[in-house]
Parts: sequence; C-alpha cells; structure tokens
Amino acid sequence: MSLGISPCPNDTYIFHALAKGCIPLPCGFDLFMADVEVLNGRAREGSLDVTKLSLAAMAHVLDDYVLLNAGAALGRGCGPLLVAREPLSPAELA
Repeated sequence: MSLGISPCPNDTYIFHALAKGCIPLPCGFDLFMADVEVLNGRAREGSLDVTKLSLAAMAHVLDDYVLLNAGAALGRGCGPLLVAREPLSPAELA
C-alpha cells in the first residue's frame, strides 16, 4: 500500500510511528513524502493508495478516492478559513 504525506509538521508528527516502524502492521506500505501540490497531482493520476491532498484537489478525485472523516487543516489557526470580499463579523455569518 502506498501512503502520500507532506513534510509539514502535522503530517510528520502524525505518521512518525508508522514511518519509523514503531507500530506493527498486517501489511507493508511505501511512504511517499512530497509537497501537497505533488500529492495533488499523484492523486489525480491515481498513483497512491492513500494520500493527503488539498481541498481544491479533492473535488477532482472523488470518483477514485474516499474522503476520510479525520484530518483537515486550513487557515491561520487550526480550522477553516473564510474568504470574503469584505470583512465580516461572526454574527454576520449566520
């Protein structure tokens, strides 16, 4: 099984134990580490079994991949980033 991750601190922290063989697995896997843009391209090619990818790329690969319930980071903190033409208060979002 192939696993694509990025060299960002989140990915390297989360997958450290797998990458270093600290967790016994019933099968082996090949770790592929690259920038998310490279991972997006590999997902479009369908050349990785499991991979990180950007939200924008996700829409293009849903016929070939299943989106997991875990993960996702976007923005200037640790969650989704709302992009608007003009500043909005939280109350205006409702």
